[in-house]
Amino acid sequence: MKNVAKQAASALSALALLSMGAWAADLGKIDPAKPLQAAVDTKASKGKGKVKITGDDTKNSTAPAAKKRAGPFSCDVHIDNRTNWVVHRVVIDGRNWGSVGRYGDAIARDVVSGATTLYAEADFTDGSSRSWGPRTFQCKSYATHTWRLH
Repeated sequence: MKNVAKQAASALSALALLSMGAWAADLGKIDPAKPLQAAVDTKASKGKGKVKITGDDTKNSTAPAAKKRAGPFSCDVHIDNRTNWVVHRVVIDGRNWGSVGRYGDAIARDVVSGATTLYAEADFTDGSSRSWGPRTFQCKSYATHTWRLH
């Protein structure tokens, strides 16, 4: 009985090897009649629409942050809005940085390290506003400072 099991196992393994060999041989074939196609479809780059660019991007204070830290003389500021108000203006060192939604978080990347001043303001429909700051702290290089708005 053991001999029959060994013969069956060797026959199955031989059959598996043969089928894998045939499969691998088919992979290596290239049909010269078919044109080769790119692995990634680039339809988006072939569009007919034109993009109209207006203004100078360097003047836009809400431009996306750099992906890498600017260098050893910068830090990050994490703005943690723990209120149910939209903070319409976040000002960092006198520059309008952007806004933060209700119960939202935002990270200002590559803020110049050293003495940093933060100010935030939320506007309401009745014309009133709520402000936080100005608050000055030492922003240390390669660090992230968290500013919680309550």
